[in-house]
Amino acid sequence: MASPASQPKLTYPIITTDGEKYTLFNDEAIGKGAYSEVYRGRTESGRLVAVKTACKRVELQAIRGEIEILRKLKGAQNIVEYIGSSHSIMAPGSVTPETDSFAMEYAKSSLEGEMRRPENLKGLPANVFIDLVVDCAMALTALHEHNIAHRDIKHMNILLFPGTPTRGRRSTHLFKLCDMGCSKALMENGGLHEMRTLVGTPNLLHPHLANEMVDPRMDRNQHDWKTKQAYTSEQCDLWSLGCTLYFCATGKFPFEHERNNKKLYHAAVNSLTKHPEAIAMIPVVKGRDAGRREMIYEFEPVTELPAKFTRYPKWLVCTVTSLLRNFFHDPKIEYYSKVANGMRNGKRRTFVSIDQMCIVDHTDISNTPITLPSISSCLGYPPGTDLLLVSNTSFKYVDSKETSVDSLPDETYLVVPKRSEVDLRKILARNIEYHEFDDMTDRKLAEIRAKKCYDGLSMLTESDEYRDLFERVSTILSTQFSLLVEELSQFERVQTTSRFAVYVEMASVPMMLFDDANPQTKSISEYCIQQAKQAREELERHAKVAMNIESMAKQLAKDSKDLQLDDVDLPGIREELESYFFYEKRQILSTRVYSQQLVQQCYDRRNFIMEQIFKSPDKIQKCKLKLAMDLAASLNQLRLDYQRLQNTISECVDLLEKPFQEMKDVVNRCLQNQGQTRNSMEKSMHFLAPENQLRMKRTTKSCKKLIDELNQEIEQLGFVRMGDTLIRAVQDAREQVLELKEISKEEEEDEGTLKREAETQEISILKRSPEACPSEHDVANVSSDASNSSATSFESTPPSSPKDGSNYFQAVFQYFAKPHSSSTSSSK
Repeated sequence: MASPASQPKLTYPIITTDGEKYTLFNDEAIGKGAYSEVYRGRTESGRLVAVKTACKRVELQAIRGEIEILRKLKGAQNIVEYIGSSHSIMAPGSVTPETDSFAMEYAKSSLEGEMRRPENLKGLPANVFIDLVVDCAMALTALHEHNIAHRDIKHMNILLFPGTPTRGRRSTHLFKLCDMGCSKALMENGGLHEMRTLVGTPNLLHPHLANEMVDPRMDRNQHDWKTKQAYTSEQCDLWSLGCTLYFCATGKFPFEHERNNKKLYHAAVNSLTKHPEAIAMIPVVKGRDAGRREMIYEFEPVTELPAKFTRYPKWLVCTVTSLLRNFFHDPKIEYYSKVANGMRNGKRRTFVSIDQMCIVDHTDISNTPITLPSISSCLGYPPGTDLLLVSNTSFKYVDSKETSVDSLPDETYLVVPKRSEVDLRKILARNIEYHEFDDMTDRKLAEIRAKKCYDGLSMLTESDEYRDLFERVSTILSTQFSLLVEELSQFERVQTTSRFAVYVEMASVPMMLFDDANPQTKSISEYCIQQAKQAREELERHAKVAMNIESMAKQLAKDSKDLQLDDVDLPGIREELESYFFYEKRQILSTRVYSQQLVQQCYDRRNFIMEQIFKSPDKIQKCKLKLAMDLAASLNQLRLDYQRLQNTISECVDLLEKPFQEMKDVVNRCLQNQGQTRNSMEKSMHFLAPENQLRMKRTTKSCKKLIDELNQEIEQLGFVRMGDTLIRAVQDAREQVLELKEISKEEEEDEGTLKREAETQEISILKRSPEACPSEHDVANVSSDASNSSATSFESTPPSSPKDGSNYFQAVFQYFAKPHSSSTSSSK
């Protein structure tokens, strides 16, 4: 064993480190806790950190316990991150023999600082508050999994970090729990679920702990800091968290607390345990105790979260109310975790309500233990109010009892209540008269200035909400009207069905021709024609309706773009009001006039926005609120008309389908019996169309006149027509004619056929002329053919022909003559 003289001499201070090394800046204090002080520091890598240090014996014990807890919780997302620690032993005889410190991530602010901002004096914004609820749930779940009780949860022990609105998050705030110094008792008890140590913040204590604060031994400093009734980590942590959340939502604590009257808080929390539905207790003064000179209070229960100033949506009010009721009456971490998970991962939809003058972010938490009222009720409408929801791409009707948003594909919807009369939301008037007097105390003046700043900022926020509201309404309505115009401009379905009706009407006529006017066929055809005519008239009428709707929608789309509000730009005023609010009292007292000017600018901006919403610009045009509601109602009516139009088209199709099928079957049977083809039927349908029939009549008259003129011309040239043969008129022509007549008597049965063939040849001659008359070349060809058959020839000049001739008559004649051509040839 080495002698003491040979042992190496210790060099003080002896420093033991863990994790990353850091440097503490003693002149940059940033906070002070119950057991230690916090300074700014920086790691060797350059990271800015917060360093908590302690040197007293009680403080050392607490900080070492906190270091151990943070090591166990390292990696938890919503617990402040542990970076490193240092233990220093000073030389014997030093004033501070030991010093312990540890570094944690540096926060930009705390929840306490956020609540001190003037715009948050009466509650955090909804999106920030939801993230707070979710983050605290994750932090407490991590503590519960490691069997750790925090026991001092409050807004001062929740840090605020900059974050990003990633999936499930709604704001740019990330909240983390810190200050684990009070968790020591649970760790010392080996992780037991029940504790008896009296620790915590007086106005956030569970009733079991609050009972000890009014114990007479506490005033005599004889209390052993142990509770008569044991409590669990869930009871103490969820109770204090419930008080914190209530404060962050309303700006007030659920239970009144007076520093010199601890009995007030004790009486309030004990009164709450007697009301299972209560989440807060409001003290009401009933008198004064003459003997003890104390006020006598009674307490009224609060059964729903008061969100008058923050205007939280109904679903959030119901959810937070249920959570607080659970925290105060039946605390369970599992219940809290399920609800918070639903708030984070539930499907979200944004509803824009014109009549309620608000934008509501609704979250579907149907998979949680909490039962919410219907969407209609959450949006502030009376029971039984059905809703029309309009987005940029869809149109959706929602029943008054619907609670889920699963069927809504889009993110944002315009809400149109389906009621004959809609109650408008009442907008409260603003008053900026702040009565300040020279004889007021500095504290009173500071309170008035704080209220002044809050009102100015709230007016800025309110104006921004109205501007955003009308911008969204304008976008949705103009988009929907434009889509309606686009749909109505394409009459594809109307035109298709109309053509179908015409086809049925046309197809019925040749059906009767092919079936030789069978009475049954005729009856079916007449029925088909009647139905087709009725359907076509209905379609034509609704096509006109569609055109009227289209023209209205175009105009309304233009009107919708005019809904956007004009605004007054006030750059930097929000930052000025906030900075003014955080001035020291002396500076606040010297800025009376300027603060009033800032608030006046906010007030003027709000009035400018409100005048556009509620007042007509020239007493002729509608105000923008009335115009927006009329446009939404017009869109609803036009969509209903368009839906009826589509239903009518479907009815027309149904009306045509059955008779058309019957007619089709008869036509097929007729074609089969007559040995015809569908091609021949299609030709007849074409020629029997009303417009073609009119042309055929005109052409027939013209061609008949032309044939008469042609016959006269042939006779003048010395030719005689015998059947399909032209012969020259000579002296013995009469004998030849008599011989031909005798021959023709034998073929008397085919005389009609020959005439038709002759007329066909004549029409053929006419067809080759562009003016429906034979040319010189055509006449020569006809003469040549005639010469070949009769050994004679002739020359002639074609007569003038009418200019309105047509080839329809020839086509029709050829079509009807075609089936008999073979029989005619055989008879010849």
